[in-house]
Amino acid sequence: MILQTALSFLCSKEFRFYWLPPLLLTAGIMIFSGDFGSSQKTRSFIWQLLSQFLSPYWIAQINHYLRIAGHMLTYGCLYILWARAFGEHLGCTHWRRVFWSLGLCLAVALADEGHQSLVPTRSGSLRDVGLDMASAVLAAMFAYLFRTLQIVRRKSAL
Repeated sequence: MILQTALSFLCSKEFRFYWLPPLLLTAGIMIFSGDFGSSQKTRSFIWQLLSQFLSPYWIAQINHYLRIAGHMLTYGCLYILWARAFGEHLGCTHWRRVFWSLGLCLAVALADEGHQSLVPTRSGSLRDVGLDMASAVLAAMFAYLFRTLQIVRRKSAL
């Protein structure tokens, strides 16, 4: 009975719309936390694209800032996806949604960096966990601001 209920939920439209996107992004984060997402691999990719136009110094700078932007964009999106699932599907209150979404972002960031510390070509960093969480908190602040502006516009339209 429980298995049948679980299977019906996994096949439901709600699961595919609300829960699958943050789970897939989390899986992608874990895949890229291995050797596949190492700095050497991304630098090699950028080198192949831009080595005819830029010096090694600039390629290293681009690699560095693209990796930071990747962290920020990924964890900002992860927060938004978790918040949507908790708020829209489960109907959680605003602060409960924020709490659970930030908690899951922290869990993923810690798992990501923990996994990286086990991969020979990577190194885990608490600084990256801080960057990831700062990105998630920034996304939470933007989401709150956007939500507040929507409420104000609705009230002024009445």
